[in-house]
Amino acid sequence: MKSFLNITLLSVISLFFSGCFIGRCVDGDCKNGTGTYHYINGNKYEGQFKHYFLNGTGTMTIKSGRWKGGRYTGEWKSNRITGKGTFYYASGDVYSGQFKKNRLSGEGTYTYKNGNTYTGTFVNSKCKGKGTCIFKDGEYKGGTYTGEWKNDKMNGTGTMLYADGKKYEGHFKNNSLHGKGTMLLTDGSRYEGEWKNNMMNGYGTFTYTNGRVFTGKWKDNEFVK
Repeated sequence: MKSFLNITLLSVISLFFSGCFIGRCVDGDCKNGTGTYHYINGNKYEGQFKHYFLNGTGTMTIKSGRWKGGRYTGEWKSNRITGKGTFYYASGDVYSGQFKKNRLSGEGTYTYKNGNTYTGTFVNSKCKGKGTCIFKDGEYKGGTYTGEWKNDKMNGTGTMLYADGKKYEGHFKNNSLHGKGTMLLTDGSRYEGEWKNNMMNGYGTFTYTNGRVFTGKWKDNEFVK
């Protein structure tokens, strides 16, 4: 499954500023106060300034460039998005949380236009650390994953609750069940052992509700010996 968290962003927003403004102040105090600044590329900033820099809280409406149609509302420091805020993408995605130097950094929630929502830790605009994703669409529709992330994907240990009631606890790699883990099925049966590419692969034990047990090697969900 491809990464559903394609969120590397905002590095180019720094191109809007180069220490001096290219445009004009159309209202208020754009030196030390609150004002509105129009850029020659069509972008507009409304908010607080300090020594001609964007500092404090404000809103940037983006009319051109890579993030055309987007809008950011929140905290700024020295012309950079730093602190807490919300970025509205033209695609319909929304991120609300912490930023550092124009990147998603810290705790936040990213909501996709398809309804999927990730809440957790971001590092350099990528999901990394611990977080929870609620799936409203896609391969895991109706499910919820809570656990470790790396490079915008489920990587490490975690728990997946499936829409049909199944529960998996164990290791993940690149959004797939991979490594050691336990799957509890809705009828009460369970498998404990090794996984690869979302299937039972390797050594493991399957216990049925009637007490029957199969222990040995598995390949693509089939018992080998």
